[in-house]
Amino acid sequence: MSDVSTPLIVDRRAGGVTVLTLNNPDRRNALDPPLARVLLDVAADLRADRGARCVVITGAGKAFCSGADLGTMKSEVTAGPLARRDWLSEFYRVFLNIRQLPMPVIAAVNGAAIGAGLNLALCCDIRLAARSARFGATFVRLGIHAGGGATYLLSRLVGPAVAAELLLSGELIDAERALSTRLVNRIVDDDVIVEEAVTLATTIAANSPQAVRATKRTLALALDATFAATLEVEALAQAITQDSDDATEGWAAFRERRPPIFRD
Repeated sequence: MSDVSTPLIVDRRAGGVTVLTLNNPDRRNALDPPLARVLLDVAADLRADRGARCVVITGAGKAFCSGADLGTMKSEVTAGPLARRDWLSEFYRVFLNIRQLPMPVIAAVNGAAIGAGLNLALCCDIRLAARSARFGATFVRLGIHAGGGATYLLSRLVGPAVAAELLLSGELIDAERALSTRLVNRIVDDDVIVEEAVTLATTIAANSPQAVRATKRTLALALDATFAATLEVEALAQAITQDSDDATEGWAAFRERRPPIFRD
């Protein structure tokens, strides 16, 4: 049996990259309340850390996250729909907090991402899939409505028609289908999935932190705002960043034909 005394491994690497590894491979990294609480704590730490520039989330073993630990969830709340709703709303905070991290988050999906595991991947800004990865919004197969933001995130990512197919059929799809529907950005070999994600995270982290964070905020706004409103936000964000130390360094590096060195 694996050691799950640490449900989440936090690996802070050079350049402001942090790798978070769900660490319960014997349960295929099922998302239970203890893991959710640790994720919330780590998200709070990352939000407060100005040196954190990009995050990678992956799973130990052969699964990314097989979904919520349904046995635990059933035992937590048995007092009727309203009490269950309140408990689930609190549990769902983990998805909101991951999605609202100020720095970019990359999912390195190394295996199954099912139910809540799919939601966790959807909350990330970028998704890399191992060739063995499988994805599924399997809620209806369990006789329950989708949760954890699945209807919101899937419809915006793959479009309403594909989202309807995935959510209403509950079918599992492989990495190739996920790529064709734009659920993932790219497919990489299983044995290099984390390294590929870290390489991309390092590339992102080398850019201006202020500009990267501002761009992430505007991308999130653009999902719901009009084109005109997005242009206004972009104009303000670009005007602010143009007056920053990062912009001064970026222009100097461009003129001097050298890599920029951005400070925290």
